[in-house]
Amino acid sequence: MKDRIIKESISSLRREGLRFSVDTLAERLCISKKTIYKFFPDKESLAFAMYQSYYDDIKAQAAGLASESSGKSRFALLYLYYDAKSMTCGDIFNKYKLNEALYSYTAKQNDELLDIIFRSFNGSISDSAGRSLRLIINGAFEKLCNEKISPEGVIDRLVSILW
Repeated sequence: MKDRIIKESISSLRREGLRFSVDTLAERLCISKKTIYKFFPDKESLAFAMYQSYYDDIKAQAAGLASESSGKSRFALLYLYYDAKSMTCGDIFNKYKLNEALYSYTAKQNDELLDIIFRSFNGSISDSAGRSLRLIINGAFEKLCNEKISPEGVIDRLVSILW
């Protein structure tokens, strides 16, 4: 049941964005809120479990894609990173007033995911170039998250510029 709650939490957050709530989660799973709170004593515990599961999965996917060198895999890598950024946009943390520890955890996971992507580049990236690329990619993806527009065109362009 715990895994089902986590998986549905991720799906609900994607589907509903800021409208996601424990009430709707319980309704979707046909269980009571009490059952959810049996596994997760508070929203922060549920959020940590959800993000841990999410990042375990997405980083495994990224590691597999990083070993390939096609345009399709590069697009997929950047799309994974965009997805991670959209799962951690500022509005989500502001609405739910989730604690600083969770925000720090997701920021660290996003950095690790971007490191996996950078390892897929031909040759090495200097620290200075890495910082610049982080700024460019993060800025573009944060803007996309805020504007709620399709990321495909931007990701296509980033792939052609970066690789």
